[in-house]
Amino acid sequence: MGIIPLGHPMLHIANRWLRWLLIALLFALLLDNQDWTVGKRSILPLFLIAFLAWFLLETMINWAKISTFSRSDYPLFPRYLINHNGDEWPVEQKAIEIKEWLSKNGFKKVQSLKFGNESSLVLRTTFYEDKTSTYRIQIHFLPPNQTGRTMFFVVTTLAEDDTRFTTDNISMPFAIYVPENWDLYRKPLVISLPKLLSIHKERVKGKGKALIPWGIEPQDDLDRQRRDLEQVNIDHGFLYPSNYHDEYGRLTPEGRYRMWKEMWLLSYLGCPLSQRPNKT
Repeated sequence: MGIIPLGHPMLHIANRWLRWLLIALLFALLLDNQDWTVGKRSILPLFLIAFLAWFLLETMINWAKISTFSRSDYPLFPRYLINHNGDEWPVEQKAIEIKEWLSKNGFKKVQSLKFGNESSLVLRTTFYEDKTSTYRIQIHFLPPNQTGRTMFFVVTTLAEDDTRFTTDNISMPFAIYVPENWDLYRKPLVISLPKLLSIHKERVKGKGKALIPWGIEPQDDLDRQRRDLEQVNIDHGFLYPSNYHDEYGRLTPEGRYRMWKEMWLLSYLGCPLSQRPNKT
């Protein structure tokens, strides 16, 4: 069994559990040593109380984050523009290795896109396709963050019957609904692009459907995705229609609950809310 590399999401999950348990134990010991405690008692009940107290505290923090995001101007589905600056690839060893692997395995760059400007958070994404144009890889580049992950991968393939096969390793808590023709599978603990691509190909092969080459540019496809996702999530009660945003924010109570639930699942179990088609 190999050593888990530094920055792997499993290390962050283990760190969160360790932090939770140590904080609960520390508070339990402090409470057990107070003068107002009556008689000699087991430390276990105090530990459980402190354990639940941390859960409630972190829940309030996460709920505040979700509420802030719901009322912010930052879009859930960004509208990307063509990136003409040629600055999509960060200057770091991991990015260089991924770029070399893509070239070595016959993937060609299709398009680079960008969202935001220098005065705000800038998101960059680049698309590659294989020689047959049936496997499209989208690479999301993120600014430096505490998780150490600066790249997410999305592999997508289209079938003749309009099925959209997508496999990604995105660990952000979207919790959104997706259209019925999407066959979505999320693997946030897989940080290797070759492994993610292999998982995707096995999934597609197992379905036995005829594939078709991409006939739409990435930017146009993202715009179509954005429109479809917005409508699907309004229909499913995840998002409010735009005329309600000023009063209630963008996320409905169900949408906030789903996002809160997925934040916990990703943070402490490393899995999304659902890996079934129609949900993320």
